[in-house]
Amino acid sequence: MGSSSRAGAASDRSRFGLTLALWGALVLGLNGLTWLTGFRTGPLTEGVEQGAARVESRGVGEVSDDLIRRAIQTQHDTLSFWTTLAWLGDFLVEPLTLAARALAAATLFASVAALVGRPVRYELALSECATAQGFWVLGLAVQVALMIALRRSDIETSPTLLLPAGVYPAAAWLALRQLDLFAVLGWGVLARGGWRRGQVNLATAVLICALLWLVEAAARITFGLVLGSGARLVIVPG
Repeated sequence: MGSSSRAGAASDRSRFGLTLALWGALVLGLNGLTWLTGFRTGPLTEGVEQGAARVESRGVGEVSDDLIRRAIQTQHDTLSFWTTLAWLGDFLVEPLTLAARALAAATLFASVAALVGRPVRYELALSECATAQGFWVLGLAVQVALMIALRRSDIETSPTLLLPAGVYPAAAWLALRQLDLFAVLGWGVLARGGWRRGQVNLATAVLICALLWLVEAAARITFGLVLGSGARLVIVPG
């Protein structure tokens, strides 16, 4: 019985790594496709060009042509910086987020289970939490497919789709993006898994996933606001 249990735990740990490796590879491939097709680089280049045009229009008649040319060149030089940041987000942060989310959920479920005397089942939780990350990968796949089919880079699967055309506060827009349909499904599966494994009751499972979602959402919103503010100051000054 003991050897069988250890073998099962080892199998679950192995499945955890293999599953995350598969999801990570798919994320890299899907994000790579958006770069190869220009849907990722296009908005960055367009933003820099808009900034350069604004610098030129504001400087005409006020400063020398040489200063205008240097200011425009400075705008163009920022493209590599913003491209690198976007590249790091797509090819480093996003794949690692899958692993961090699965590990955090499994660890919290097992910790609470141990505290209240329920079955810990940590290895099984790791395996199932890793499998649930497929919902986030599926969401990315749907977005990439729609980008290619519709030839648009502004594809969303969140409540932002329901907003009429207009200008909205960045914080509100970023907050709505955290309610992505596939992310909500993924968190629901994580909560159900913790309850089904007997680690926690359903209310506690939902609370744990809500807490993790809030932490992730806060990090994404904060980073988005900081990055957006920097872009507005550098790419489109004044």
